[in-house]
Amino acid sequence: MNGKTTHTPYLRQVGSITLPLARHALQAALDKAAELSVRISVSVVDAAGHLIHLAHMDGATLQSRDIALNKALTAVGFGFSTSAWEARLESRSAAVRQGLPLQPRMALFGGGEPFLQQGATLGAIGVSGASEQEDVLCAMAAVHAVASLLDQPSQRAAGEDRA
Repeated sequence: MNGKTTHTPYLRQVGSITLPLARHALQAALDKAAELSVRISVSVVDAAGHLIHLAHMDGATLQSRDIALNKALTAVGFGFSTSAWEARLESRSAAVRQGLPLQPRMALFGGGEPFLQQGATLGAIGVSGASEQEDVLCAMAAVHAVASLLDQPSQRAAGEDRA
């Protein structure tokens, strides 16, 4: 996965979100869900794709838990929003359009957002259980919360220059 890195000939250091930051992000998503009166599952992963925080609201569907994790893993793995996939796939071959969605842990629809700092992916959030638009709003609330703690403008990576 791709976090902020420092390279030497034999080592690299990768920046990644911490559990306290993941808690802050998750709470922002849950607060937005409460504001929207929707029930969601939220997964937060670090730069390596390790699940570091998870919440499943009362009444959220069982499947939303796994879908939220898949969205987070897709966002951290590619370093851009899962909302960007529909447009990105339009210009790809039929084999790619048909094959990519079949890959394990891929979610190619809105609700997965990376946490970015100076172009590096520090982790990601996945939200599922509401409409796609509401999932995106909840995920973006988390992105804004993380950016405010890191004292930088929120970034939403649309994936124009990453594959």
